Amino acid sequence: MFDFTKGPVKFIRGGRYPFCNSLVVDDRVRLVIDASSDRDKLQAFKDRGTVDFLINSHAHEDHLVFNYLFPESKFCAHPFDGPFFQDLEALVDCYGDMTEEDKGKWRIFLTEDCHYQPRKVDVFLQDGMIMDLGKCAMEIIHTPGHTRGHCAFYFPLEKVMFTADLDLSKGGPYYGDRGSDIDETIRSLERLKTFEVETYLTSHGKGIFDGDPAHIDRYLKIILSREEKLIDLLKKGPRTLEEIVEEGIIYGERSISAGPWDLTLSERVMMAKHLDRLARMNRVRREGDFFILTQ
Repeated sequence: MFDFTKGPVKFIRGGRYPFCNSLVVDDRVRLVIDASSDRDKLQAFKDRGTVDFLINSHAHEDHLVFNYLFPESKFCAHPFDGPFFQDLEALVDCYGDMTEEDKGKWRIFLTEDCHYQPRKVDVFLQDGMIMDLGKCAMEIIHTPGHTRGHCAFYFPLEKVMFTADLDLSKGGPYYGDRGSDIDETIRSLERLKTFEVETYLTSHGKGIFDGDPAHIDRYLKIILSREEKLIDLLKKGPRTLEEIVEEGIIYGERSISAGPWDLTLSERVMMAKHLDRLARMNRVRREGDFFILTQ
């Protein structure tokens, strides 16, 4: 049933988007983190005993698909992401500027495919919070950047870290929401390296990694690689944001769809964040619609 087990800490692989991997704890206190993996396995876990807590690492559609299976569980999330679980319109808006037509597609996708149901947060997660679960304990680590309220989860006795959507995948970090931040993503990843870990578990991609911080270093380098490619492009001359997006530095030149949107929206938001970051570093200036390399 489980794809990884270490003591009470267990891991369930999900499938492709809009699903993700789940972590469950089968201890005196039982919980599920990111109930969006395998419906039958999550139901089987629930059937074996009360699930005390349902936890979301952050407010994204591919992490809440099967939340509806656990209506009696206390629902936990970070306060920065809490509003997006309570209000569908807030969640749609956090993804960025969209046409009304695209917003309509998102509303349908979230409610019909992802089973979004407004839900009040019962327990707000806080950085450094320790949850005593019985044989094991779990520390909440606030790791903003992907979203403002993104959290990772550390099990010190088992030396297991669930990094959620800081997922160590070859595709690299995602920071395409309104509230996403490149510098916070970097700081969060650097912080994860300070914990003694034997196994990293992630929400997507391979899912199970040994505890070598080199995996995080490789993931971090993808951010810098994107920025270097952007700088190389601007060395050839000024570019508008749309011209930069057309280069497909992150997702490639061909448009890619995931759920109801074309990922050019994410490309645009993330490239804009890189340009803002380079401007703060005095590497780029803007003149009208054009971005110009200054050094």
